[in-house]
Amino acid sequence: MFVVTLFYGLLILIATVTFRWIGRYFSLRSKLSAIPGPINIPFIGLTWQLINISSEDRFQFVNNLLGKYKNGITLIWIGPEPVVIITKPELIEVVLSSNTLITKASGYDSIKPWLGQGLVTSTGDLWFKHRKLITPTFHFNILEEYAAIMQDNVEILIECIESQVRKDVNTPINIFEYAVKYTLDTICETAMGVNINCQKKSDVEYVNALHKFSELAVERMFRFWLKCDALYYRTSKGQESYRAMKIMHDFTEQVILRKQSERKNKLPKKEEEHQVDEFGKRKRKAFLDLLLDESQNAENPLTTQELREEVDTFMFAGHDTTAAAISWALFALGNEQKIQDKVYDELKEVFGSETRTATTKQMRQLKYLDMVIKEVLRFYPSVPSISRYVDTETVLDGYIIPKGTTLSVNIYMLHHNPEVWENPEKFDPDRFLPENIHSKKWYAHVPFSAGPRNCIGQKFAYLELKTVLTAILRKWQVSSVLKPSEMKFISNIILRAHDGKIELYFKPRT
Repeated sequence: MFVVTLFYGLLILIATVTFRWIGRYFSLRSKLSAIPGPINIPFIGLTWQLINISSEDRFQFVNNLLGKYKNGITLIWIGPEPVVIITKPELIEVVLSSNTLITKASGYDSIKPWLGQGLVTSTGDLWFKHRKLITPTFHFNILEEYAAIMQDNVEILIECIESQVRKDVNTPINIFEYAVKYTLDTICETAMGVNINCQKKSDVEYVNALHKFSELAVERMFRFWLKCDALYYRTSKGQESYRAMKIMHDFTEQVILRKQSERKNKLPKKEEEHQVDEFGKRKRKAFLDLLLDESQNAENPLTTQELREEVDTFMFAGHDTTAAAISWALFALGNEQKIQDKVYDELKEVFGSETRTATTKQMRQLKYLDMVIKEVLRFYPSVPSISRYVDTETVLDGYIIPKGTTLSVNIYMLHHNPEVWENPEKFDPDRFLPENIHSKKWYAHVPFSAGPRNCIGQKFAYLELKTVLTAILRKWQVSSVLKPSEMKFISNIILRAHDGKIELYFKPRT
C-alpha cells in the first residue's frame, strides 16, 4: 500500500511540476509575442535548424536572420528558452548601463564549474565586492609591470615566427596558434607569476587541460539538454571536462598556497626585489600577489577558493580574446597593404632604426595604430555577443521583457549595422579620427562591453595588442592567404576562423 501511495505521490508531483513549467513557457510566449522574429516551433524553436547547419555556416545564418528585422530587436527561441537579441545602440545602452541587468545568462553556466563565482560569472553584492577589490590591480602603474612581462614574451614569439620563416618564407603561418601560446605565457606569468613557457614547449599539462575544457564547454553551451550537471557528468565528455577542470584547479591552488606560504615567511624587501625564477628572470608582482595585497587590507579577505576563482577568471578572459584580436588585426592588415604601410611609416617615425621592444611611452605615441586597433575591434570583435538574464520584468523599446528571458547584445551585428556605421563592410581606421567619431552615438562601439560590467582588463588587452603588433610589423610585412570575403567565422565565446586557421605570409622588411 505504501509503495502504491508513494508511486502516485511521485506521479502527482511530476505532473504538477510539468504543468507549471508548461504554463510558464506559454506565459513567456504570450508576453513576448509582440517582438518580431522568425516562426518558432513550440519547445524546439530554432534548435533543429541550428544543429542541422554546419558550424562554419551557423554564424552567418544567424546574422542573415537578424538582418531581416530592421528595428534592432529580434526574438528567437533556443529550445524552450527565449532569447531577445538587440543590435541598436539606444537599446544596448539601456541594457549595458543598467545596475540591475547585471546577471549573466545561462549560456555562461558551462564555464561556471571552472570559474565558480569569479568576476565574469558572479552577480549582485558578491560581484560588486569583487569588482571593487580587483579594480586597483589594473592601475596604470601596475600595467608597467605587466608590460615588462609582455615584452619578454614577445621576444620569444618573434624568435618562434623567425624560426619558421627561415625554413620557408613561402609557407604561410597560422598566426592564431602562435598568438594563443604567446598570450598563455603572458597571462600565466601576469596572473600567477608562473612561467609555463608553452611557446617553446609542445606539451604542457595545464595548457592541454585548458584547451580541452574550453572545447567541451562550448560544445555543451549549444546543447540545452546537457545543462543538467547530474546528467552531463555521467557522460564520457562530462568526465573528460571534469578531469581537465581538476587539473586547472589543482594547478592554481598550488600556486596560491605557495604564495601564501611565501608571504608568511616574507623576505626582506631588498632580497625580494632580486629574486629570480627558474629561467633566471626577475620575479615581478603578478595579479595574484596584488590580489593578496588588496585582500589582506579588506574588511572581508578573499578565501582560497575566491582567490582561485578570480585568478582562473583572469586566465579565461585574458588569453583567447587577446589572441583573437592579435590574429584578426594581422589578418586585416594582411589584406589592406596601404593601411599596413601607414602603420609602418608611423612605426619608423617613432622608433627610427631601433630594434628593441617598444616601451609603453613609445606605444602611447602610436595614434594611427590606436585607430587601426579600434577598427579591428569594430570589424572583428573578439567577443561577438554577450548575454544577460532578466531577473525582473523590463521594458525595452516599448516591449515587455519578462523575467526568465535572455537578453543578448549582438556586438558583431551592432558593429556592422549600416544605420550606425557608414559602409560597415569596409575596413577604415579613419572612422576613429576625432572629427568622425565625435558624431557617433554612445554604445555604438563596445568591443569590451560597457557600463558597470565593462571589461576590467581592456587597458591590459590594448597594451598586449600594441606590444605584439609593433614587434611583428617592424620586422615583417604580412600578407593574408584568404580575403575577408573568403573567411568563415564561428562564435565559440570568441570570434574564430571556422577551422582555427588565420594564415599569413611573413616577408622580412629590408
